[in-house]
Amino acid sequence: MDNDKLRNLIRTVNDWPKPGVNFFDICSIVEKPDAFAWTVNRLAVACGTFDATAIVSPDARGFLWGAPVAYATKLPLHLARKPGKLPGNVFTQTYDYEYDSASISLQSESALEGKRVMLIDDVLATGGTALAIVELLTQHFRIPPKDIQVATVINLTFLGGAQRLTERGVCVTSLLDYHE
Repeated sequence: MDNDKLRNLIRTVNDWPKPGVNFFDICSIVEKPDAFAWTVNRLAVACGTFDATAIVSPDARGFLWGAPVAYATKLPLHLARKPGKLPGNVFTQTYDYEYDSASISLQSESALEGKRVMLIDDVLATGGTALAIVELLTQHFRIPPKDIQVATVINLTFLGGAQRLTERGVCVTSLLDYHE
């Protein structure tokens, strides 16, 4: 597997979920064990390079990569979930993304303070989800942006999410960059 072969697996669905939105479908990656393993291994290497001490992944497709990378690296995984999906006390952040708005929560008891966090997700687009999680990590767990890295399978560079994150002081890495 290499970047070109991976790129050829990803299907673009035009006008979904709304007219004018092109959706990059990662289902084909998880349907092919060799491709999925390759992406997990590459993200695990990124964790090591960053010296991550914890992983945070957002609901729901981020879980597909966060869990196996946490297993491979033996790092704790913290789930960033939609409201009402986590028990106990939570911190919640509302945000806008490409075609809607949403909220994301982390359990307030999560042992994240003082950690170097690798935020793993499938796709980075406008950066709304990632920026909301960064806000939760910096505001409630006192993690400086320099100790947070966002790692994704796909980065839609033309939507500016990576730029917004780097302007915030967060490092971004991706396996594939799409420029249009």
